[in-house]
Amino acid sequence: MLQCLLIILFATSLYSQSYLEALHIKYTNAFQNQLYKNSVINTFEISSELPIEINKDRYLFLSLSYSNHQIKLDNTELQLATIHSLRIPIGVIAPIGNSKWSLTALGILGSNGVELFKENSFQFGTILFTTFSKNPNKKIRLGVYANKEFFGWFVIPVAGVNWQINDSNAIFGLLPGRLTFEHQWNSKLYGGLTFRAPMNSYRINDQDYITLYDNQLSLFLDYYLTKPICITFESGWGLFRKIRTSTIENNIKTNETSKIDGAFIRLCAAYRLKI
Repeated sequence: MLQCLLIILFATSLYSQSYLEALHIKYTNAFQNQLYKNSVINTFEISSELPIEINKDRYLFLSLSYSNHQIKLDNTELQLATIHSLRIPIGVIAPIGNSKWSLTALGILGSNGVELFKENSFQFGTILFTTFSKNPNKKIRLGVYANKEFFGWFVIPVAGVNWQINDSNAIFGLLPGRLTFEHQWNSKLYGGLTFRAPMNSYRINDQDYITLYDNQLSLFLDYYLTKPICITFESGWGLFRKIRTSTIENNIKTNETSKIDGAFIRLCAAYRLKI
């Protein structure tokens, strides 16, 4: 069975879970926090995944994801800005001999900024991790993620699990990107708790870029209109959310950070296949 890999909402842009989404459309509204009174972020995302079987238990994984963030920060140069991201991960998933271990290796090419495909908007990275299948219902993952952000190389270890606890409950994810507890009430209704830690940098112009940081804790509800088509409602809070504006001039970098903790809601529609 394919170990599903998805584009995620943080710099790693990748996590493992118990379903494959051939098409995923998502809208997020991060509300203004009255304490800071200067932030609104609206995000639209669309992604698709295509695993191709090479031979038994070996897969070529292709994906494409696009997102845009509409940001408002009063009294800054980002009073109203739209930033875009396009990511293309390509890699392989293969068993290691006849053992209980498998290897996932992906290269990730991306373009992030106010304008896509400009010379200074490109990023590249990789994620490499092994999966140990203790049994069909419990898989443990360890590895490393690296990406060339606009502030330099971002390298971090990753660890995850895909554990079907019983017929109704499961835990899956790859930290620090995402970890989800999912409960099934019936064949149409699922729900649970999710933690995400998105982080990414975006080019504004030749001298300026911004970095978005967030730690999202939320409750979600999945409803399957039919078995492949799932509608999701999610609501939660962004902890330690901030936007860092960086300017490099004469080889000197200055940073200005805006803290923007606050509530958010998310609506999603997906063509989802359980695996």
